[in-house]
Amino acid sequence: MVREQQPWLDVPFGEKDDAKAAGALWDRRAKRWYAPRPGMAELARWLPAHRDEATPAEVASDEAAADGSAPDEVSPPEPTPPEVLLAEAIRWLTEPNVLARLTRRRPPWRVLHAVPVGEGHADLDHVLIGPPGVVTVTVERHPGAAVRVDGDRFTVDGEHVEHVPRARAQAERAGRLLAVALGSDAGAAPPVVAALAVDAASVTPAPGGELPAGVLVTTPASLSRLVTALPAALDDREIDELYAVARRLGTWTRDL
Repeated sequence: MVREQQPWLDVPFGEKDDAKAAGALWDRRAKRWYAPRPGMAELARWLPAHRDEATPAEVASDEAAADGSAPDEVSPPEPTPPEVLLAEAIRWLTEPNVLARLTRRRPPWRVLHAVPVGEGHADLDHVLIGPPGVVTVTVERHPGAAVRVDGDRFTVDGEHVEHVPRARAQAERAGRLLAVALGSDAGAAPPVVAALAVDAASVTPAPGGELPAGVLVTTPASLSRLVTALPAALDDREIDELYAVARRLGTWTRDL
């Protein structure tokens, strides 16, 4: 089965041993604790529900206080790592916010990680399934670089790279694989959009340029805002059916 999103936890430094003893696991890439499965009552105290409205500065202040330093001794917070920003964007899509809890409505999005797509093809970093359909997310890391986008032309400090065509090809392949797994022809594939989450000093359109067709180019922090702005195409039942198929490893490993 493809790896699913698990609940993130907000664990102060001073409570990390307690959280670990209660079953929490540490994600080295996101640098954050998480529950190995949803619904673990022993980890409920660290679920981030009470921090939904907290700003990054407030969270940093809480963590500093847990570390024993006085508020006036807290240094300006360092920039949040892009892996954490991306994890937060995905959490925002897949975990209930305050409004969802009040209305008892589930979050409409589902997510899978590190999806192996066919023999000899690169893994998909993340696959999001929600009202607009499927969003395949490719993470590209160019820390400190200036990225410019003009259609399929994607430059990193002036040097052209093929990120956009590759991301589009991955999305198209994902659509074909899902269509076959759903028992429909390629023409009936669910809507699929590619997203490039780029870690860079700046990501901007070239002057007078245009956005690439079928590919969202974004920063990790802006991913959730862009995908939720896509037009809705699936209802809850269709999302559930598509997610049930996408969770099967065999959906992705067939060679087309």
